Amino acid sequence: MKTTTSLMHATRKTEAVIEILCKSVLTLTGFGLLAVLVVNVFVRYVMEGSVEAASELPALLFPWFVMGGVVLAAVRGNHVAMQLTMHMLPPAGRRVLAIFIHGLSAIVFAVLAWHSVENTLIAHDELSTIMHVPGSVGYAALTVALTLMAVCAVTAFVRFGVLAEPVMVDMASAEGAVV
Repeated sequence: MKTTTSLMHATRKTEAVIEILCKSVLTLTGFGLLAVLVVNVFVRYVMEGSVEAASELPALLFPWFVMGGVVLAAVRGNHVAMQLTMHMLPPAGRRVLAIFIHGLSAIVFAVLAWHSVENTLIAHDELSTIMHVPGSVGYAALTVALTLMAVCAVTAFVRFGVLAEPVMVDMASAEGAVV
């Protein structure tokens, strides 16, 4: 019983840490993108100049912004197709489908994360034109996203498959639909 409680606590804590990380990344990159836009508009129209790095900064920030949003949706179970399908099934069917989806997702995301590491290493030698930032920065966002999604899939697999937590579908919840 104690092992089950510890395992449940570990999965919930892992998901909470990932959620905080993703919210932080979304906030920082969102404000970063907004700041680049505001500064660029100010310099262009008030000072009649330009910021050379204005085109490269969004290209560096946007992959991280997307990563934060995608992983946050994954940790909350906010996938529309999954919500609709789960809503139509009885509780036992939901559990079987959740175990299958999360088990397969964990494997697929882990394999993709591994291959994205290879691409990240290859892209490291490419430098952006103005700021000379390695191309691996954008690919690293993909690697982190795939790794975190694999972890989220494993925690969900443990909760539904090992701990037999019931799969609840709440279509009206903004915080998460399949929990």
